[in-house]
Amino acid sequence: MQTLEIRAARFDELPEVARMYRYSRDRCLSFLPRLHTPEEDLWFFQNIVFKSNELTIVMGDEQIIGMMAIKDDWIEQLYLDPRHLRKGIGTKLLDQAKAQSSGTLKLMCFVENVDARAFYEAHGFKEVKRTSGSENEEGAPDILYEWQA
Repeated sequence: MQTLEIRAARFDELPEVARMYRYSRDRCLSFLPRLHTPEEDLWFFQNIVFKSNELTIVMGDEQIIGMMAIKDDWIEQLYLDPRHLRKGIGTKLLDQAKAQSSGTLKLMCFVENVDARAFYEAHGFKEVKRTSGSENEEGAPDILYEWQA
């Protein structure tokens, strides 16, 4: 079993974060349109995510295999390298988010992302409402989930 390190991301690690994010989205969310280039992904992490969220990474075998961005009790991003799914890494990230929260966490999950929905529901998140997708750039129906301590 590999040793994991969970810690705050550094700015110089954002290119690797953006690559892992794209790799994960391409494999796990292939139903979504690909709206951005790798360069735009990097710009997003450098100028939006890193500046306005608490960005946590998971290091395994000296590479980034997971990331989570939180802002004001909202999980804005949670992505794992698909080769590292179902190993407890997402649970560790969620546990950290819960411990640091005010007692409530919210997140949006695409309706079609059945595996992620099952994961969040297994960790105590409840469906609050569904949207048509008109409020996300992908235009894909999604679900607002909420967890209460």
